[in-house]
Amino acid sequence: MAQLITQLPEEERIVLTLFYLKSESTEMIAKRLGVPQRAVESVLVSGRARLLASLGLHATEGAHDHAQDGKQE
Repeated sequence: MAQLITQLPEEERIVLTLFYLKSESTEMIAKRLGVPQRAVESVLVSGRARLLASLGLHATEGAHDHAQDGKQE
């Protein structure tokens, strides 16, 4: 998994790392990076989709909803 993450574009790599590995909310990430929260949510969705595609899986609608909530399971 770490190798897959390193292959992501920098923006997605940073946001996914902060969200999943550092357990930061989308609001916290947005403040840290100085970007709108909606931008962080969008990058989470695209990064997650790219990771899932790399694994031969498909993103689900539930994954998108999760990023919009700014929470993780």
